[in-house]
Amino acid sequence: MSALSFKRDIKGLFSKYVDDMVRVKLPVPQGRGARTLHLGDYESVKTFYHQIQISIHGYDFDADKGWLVPPEQRLRVENGGPDEFVSSAPHPMPPDSRMPQEAIDIFDQWVRDGMQP
Repeated sequence: MSALSFKRDIKGLFSKYVDDMVRVKLPVPQGRGARTLHLGDYESVKTFYHQIQISIHGYDFDADKGWLVPPEQRLRVENGGPDEFVSSAPHPMPPDSRMPQEAIDIFDQWVRDGMQP
């Protein structure tokens, strides 16, 4: 199987959220100011991939029910230990409910594949 690509596999995952997210400004990694997130734009999604991952994994944990996904589908905390996973997000995405797990898995695999255009 070939590596996932933004144009073929990722852009469609976020298509219904593009208009809502265009008002979101995020700090650019490495402290280079802030920019607007454009979920339909490859360079924007590539720049903010980790913030996006945190947002889409923001529903992985429920305070009442615990973890909703097994460890292999959770996002590890950056620079955290082997059992430290992202359990919340400042702004979970989408704002009204959890993305389908298949879509989250596809995005995570695209990141692991090297974020091809």
